[in-house]
Amino acid sequence: MEGYVVRKLVLLTPVVPALSVLVSGSPALAQDSVQRPPSDSELAEIVVTARLRQESLQDVPVAVTAIAPIALANNLATDLSKIAELAPQVSIGRGVNGTGALITIRGISSTSTDAGLDQSISISMDGMQLSRGRVISASMFDVAQVEILQGPQALFFGKNSPAGVISVSSADPTDSFEGYVKAGYEFTANERYAEGAISGPLGETLGARLAFRASKMDGWIRNVAVPGPNPFVPAVPLPGAWAPKTPAGDNLAGRLTLSWKPADDFDVRLKVQLDRSRENSNAAYVETFCLPPVTSPMVSGIAVPNGDCRKDRVTAQTALPAQLAVNFPYANGGVPYARSDFALVVLNINKRFGDVTLTSNTGYYNQLLQGAHTSDFSSIASSFNVERERYEIVSQELRLNTEFDGPINFMIGGYLERATRHWFGAPDILHVFNPGANNYTTNMKTTDSVNESISAFAQARWNVVEGLELAGGARITHDAKRTLYVNTSNNLDSAIGRTLRPAGLPLMARYSRDDVSPEVTLTWKPDADNMIYAAYKTGYKSGGLANPVLLSATATESSLTFDHEKVRGFEAGYKAELFNRRLRFDIVAYRYKYSGLQVVAFDPVLLRANIGNAASARTTGITSSIAWLAADGLNINANAGYNRARYLSFPGAQCFTGQTAAQGCVGGFQDLSGKALNRAPELTFSFGADYEFEVAEGWSVNLAGNAYRSSSYNAQTDYAAGGQQEAFWRLNASARIKSPGDQFELALVGRNLNNAYYLVYSFNQPFGGPNQYGGVFNRPREVALEGTYRF
Repeated sequence: MEGYVVRKLVLLTPVVPALSVLVSGSPALAQDSVQRPPSDSELAEIVVTARLRQESLQDVPVAVTAIAPIALANNLATDLSKIAELAPQVSIGRGVNGTGALITIRGISSTSTDAGLDQSISISMDGMQLSRGRVISASMFDVAQVEILQGPQALFFGKNSPAGVISVSSADPTDSFEGYVKAGYEFTANERYAEGAISGPLGETLGARLAFRASKMDGWIRNVAVPGPNPFVPAVPLPGAWAPKTPAGDNLAGRLTLSWKPADDFDVRLKVQLDRSRENSNAAYVETFCLPPVTSPMVSGIAVPNGDCRKDRVTAQTALPAQLAVNFPYANGGVPYARSDFALVVLNINKRFGDVTLTSNTGYYNQLLQGAHTSDFSSIASSFNVERERYEIVSQELRLNTEFDGPINFMIGGYLERATRHWFGAPDILHVFNPGANNYTTNMKTTDSVNESISAFAQARWNVVEGLELAGGARITHDAKRTLYVNTSNNLDSAIGRTLRPAGLPLMARYSRDDVSPEVTLTWKPDADNMIYAAYKTGYKSGGLANPVLLSATATESSLTFDHEKVRGFEAGYKAELFNRRLRFDIVAYRYKYSGLQVVAFDPVLLRANIGNAASARTTGITSSIAWLAADGLNINANAGYNRARYLSFPGAQCFTGQTAAQGCVGGFQDLSGKALNRAPELTFSFGADYEFEVAEGWSVNLAGNAYRSSSYNAQTDYAAGGQQEAFWRLNASARIKSPGDQFELALVGRNLNNAYYLVYSFNQPFGGPNQYGGVFNRPREVALEGTYRF
């Protein structure tokens, strides 16, 4: 990482002794996914921290899916997008720019197009909450457990997350010296990877764990663009493809964990993760396609050489000629690229005073993002776009929790977060020379944002009678945001450049909001193996300030502001362990209403993303899962989710390209009331099994398989026909052979073996005509051979 990040880490170091003096802690929340050990006669108990304290999965009144390391390994789930495939009604996809990702739970999501927008789903990395999708670039390695919490999570996870939380917990130091090394090769994308960890005590009270992951791949989308004439600057020919495939690149990540427990009632845990990612375009995951009557793609009215309309993992995208990239900041000589470097530091301190535990959680996150891509996604190169962003968060949470023997217990705490973002953007549209900047940029713009959030939260828990608990609480939040916008250069020889806010004339915009989000839960445990709960929950996501690529002359504080998002509703669930705990079952029903749902649509004519608030939406559904220890070594599992997610009222939705009045477009707007939310299939389900058996003395084989089915959905905000994704299956399987004591392991793992290729997000292709689209798709078939050595 750059020296800037190193300096910040050094500055953070004094916080450790300072907080130690302040809270001098109890044992940290354990991250082992198993508390009751597995046996031949019953399922292992799964322990989760969905309410920031250790509880059995079957006892916690929350809709949560817990994913163990073996499930991640059996499904090649080494990034967040593939982890999301393992839970019902959850999806994660890469974005091109803006926030960098599309994260969806139960049909609720925020698109990636605008950098000023937070996600409706929070990512918790070792206890630090991150509400921006750029963290999707992080490698998932040496993971202890993943918990996916569905529905509003007002109380327990930093800033509110109105649709849910994905919590990733990495492995902690062990009591004895141990480690592992794993290396593998994936055949489709030619991906080479290695992962490992070493862990153990450094003394009586100090433990350490050092883990790493490194990978390099060639990609799976073929780029067939060829050199050719430049229709905009005839003297400078287009170079064609800059790489044979995308997304190609490499990733290197490491994590150091230190745990210190000088006394039974006090412990400290420090995690430091560094992650470096390089790919060969900001748009490496994009493929263009078209629908009838279009049979051959056109961009800027010109036929795209080697272009095709199929969804076939083939693209035709050219680099920008080097002559047009001279003096172009961060343009990399016209060669598309994407770089991400981040540091994550989480310090957790616990102090127990008898039945009272005081916890301090300090987080620091710093990410530098930089990249460029041909922004018409073609070999015509009508436009080229560069973005650079430095994003930094510092957060602090203090909470106090009681575990008295009496009927009343409580939790109370406070949370503070400060985030800063410096963003630079420079598009080149139609390659008109900019004499003021001595380059071909249409505009160069910076935004400097400061976002602050402070909240107080409390919950009381009352054991009314034995087995019956009533819990209620609320989070009070104050959000304040400000952004300074400056066009540093406008190309006045460009028709677009002349429509922009004058260069050097700053625009300051501010936003603030207060909110109270209450929740109440009634839980009944008639016996040790059954639990029923009902809850009223609310949630909130702050509004904010848009970050448009082009700042027009008509832009005002009001036009750049979007409002907050609120949710309220009910859910009820039943969890049980049956047949002497050989079968585990849960079912959850929910109904939530969202007000002011934040939506973004891309306008390919004005080349801008428009953020707005849908009037209201509702999600109603049922999810269920089952795990069955059918026989010695044979586990069978299944889950299903029915979700009806609809706009209740959305009369001001943007029209799609070419939409006519007969199709419902009036004055540039359409009414999407009654339509399903994006990426909201009504039905998803999966079923699978794993079977482990001995084949020779001490040698064993593990076979696992999983089948997933999703019904159809639309992946485009303006509901264009190109966003329609039909129903699909996805099949995964693995085979492992293990030596005595599991010291050596050889595995063949297949993900998406049926090679399903489905849309996660789509948009109208810039400079293209009606029925031409760009899409972000899932990763196709993967088949990997890997070996592991444990010591």
